[in-house]
Parts: sequence; structure tokens; C-alpha cells
Amino acid sequence: MPTPLPELLALVPTLNSPDVPIVYAVEGDTIVARWDVVNAQTVYPTEFATVDRDFSVTVTFDEKKGTWRSKDHETQSTTSFGPGGIRMEKSFFSGKKVGKEFHLELGGLTRQNGELSPVLAWSFDTARIKKPLFAFLEQHGWTKKRGLFG
Repeated sequence: MPTPLPELLALVPTLNSPDVPIVYAVEGDTIVARWDVVNAQTVYPTEFATVDRDFSVTVTFDEKKGTWRSKDHETQSTTSFGPGGIRMEKSFFSGKKVGKEFHLELGGLTRQNGELSPVLAWSFDTARIKKPLFAFLEQHGWTKKRGLFG
């Protein structure tokens, strides 16, 4: 028997840690995990660029069956101004995502998290946001809803 949903939702703040850039929150009867993966501005000798990437996981529940399902959302935008003009890109994703990425950029002067550096580096791993959340749900007796063929 899973932990009753109101009790489970009351425990969600225990997933948060001040040294991890992921926030787990309750919104109505759902859990939403948000990660501001990168938000940086870089100034090169001839160009100015910004990059912003956010990832979130929304968990919904079927109380009668004691199951949960998740959906991932991602937005990424980049903008650059330079001698070649202005370039803007924005992408959106909604569905299921599994993956790891690492980004390293040298040169220019980057402002990220209030600090300046000649290096822009960030990493992204979907397991970093999902693993603690999904383990929390399983620990409290909730089962992942299987798909059509699951």
C-alpha cells in the first residue's frame, strides 16, 4: 500500500538540498522537479552571446491504482550579436528524455551564477533530476505506470 498522496506530497521538500541546483515542488496534486541547467552570458572580442537551458519533470498520480507517470519538458535558447548580425534560436521538448551532455567553451568572458570566468562549462544528465525523485516514489510504495505494451 503506497503512502497516501497528501502525506507523500508533504514530504517532497525533503528532496531539496541547498547544494543541488534542482528544486522539487508540489503543484496541486503533482510533483514538479525543475533544473536551471545553464543561464550564462559570454562576451567575446567581436560577439555577445547568451545561453539559457531549463529542464523539468512533472509527475502525475493515479491514486486508485497507486501508480505514477512522468513527463519531461525542456527549453533552450541561444542568442548572439556580432559582425554577422543577430542570431536567435529557441527549442522546446516535451515527452520522455534520457541522456547526458557536457559543454565546454573557452575564450571570451562568461558571467554564470554571478561569477566571471574565461570558461563556460556545464553538464546535464537526466538521471541527476530523475533518480532521486523516482527512488523517493518507489520508497513510498508508488509504482511507475507501465505503457501500452509494458
